[in-house]
Amino acid sequence: MLPVERVEASRGKSMRRRRFIHSALAAAGRAAAPAVSAPPEGGGRFIVLEWYRSRRDLDLERLRGQLGNLVAAYNRAGVQPVGAFQVLIGPDNPSFLVAAPYPALAAIEETRARMEKDEKWLKDNAAFDEKWDLAYERLEASLLRGFKTFPGIEPPKSEGRRPNVFELRTYESRNLSAHARKVAMFDEGEIGIFRRAGINPVFFGSTVFGARLPSLTYMVYYRTWEARAEAWSRFGQDPEWKKLSTRPGNADRELVSVISNQLLQPLQFSQIK
Repeated sequence: MLPVERVEASRGKSMRRRRFIHSALAAAGRAAAPAVSAPPEGGGRFIVLEWYRSRRDLDLERLRGQLGNLVAAYNRAGVQPVGAFQVLIGPDNPSFLVAAPYPALAAIEETRARMEKDEKWLKDNAAFDEKWDLAYERLEASLLRGFKTFPGIEPPKSEGRRPNVFELRTYESRNLSAHARKVAMFDEGEIGIFRRAGINPVFFGSTVFGARLPSLTYMVYYRTWEARAEAWSRFGQDPEWKKLSTRPGNADRELVSVISNQLLQPLQFSQIK
């Protein structure tokens, strides 16, 4: 029989050894686990659209400055590329749009938490809010889930040229089945036809939360105004589009009940331009 001191020493070594093994396994498990913000396997990314509804008699220049602060704060929180635009033609002119991509829903909350600790952003926001006169009337937001074949944001390559012409289009459907079928049409070839015709994609998303559901929203761009007209003309004449759009169940009147579009101008600090 071992002396009590040797038994206790042996037991202590055994317990320390078990704690060491347990800690090592736990650390290995943490290292192997995906980050909370990682996109789900096989899933798409998310895009938050923030609309700042304004009027021409409000201080639009002050609002532009604050949106520049917002884009910089998003970047410091790890969110990019962030697009910032002003409506040129279409409903709610003048309004401003900020589009921010996220790899997963958890990343939205993480970004909010980081910005709540960002002293520069807190100072900028306090200075903006302390003025009694508003620079915008209301802020609205919607959440998009990226399409299977186009899950995130694909910013244009600027190459020092003048800013591109951007178009934001929203398709509302009469029911969820029609909406799902229209999304499938994009994944099954419509996005590829867009590219071939010169309708250059930036993002596509099905609305998860927002107004006038079910709907999808996408952004595209063109080099010039003339290029926009030429691109849509080529799209309408494309043989693959004619084949896809005439399949049973794919007619526009069956899948889309309302189409709205806006032409946008990127702001100077936009990372999509």
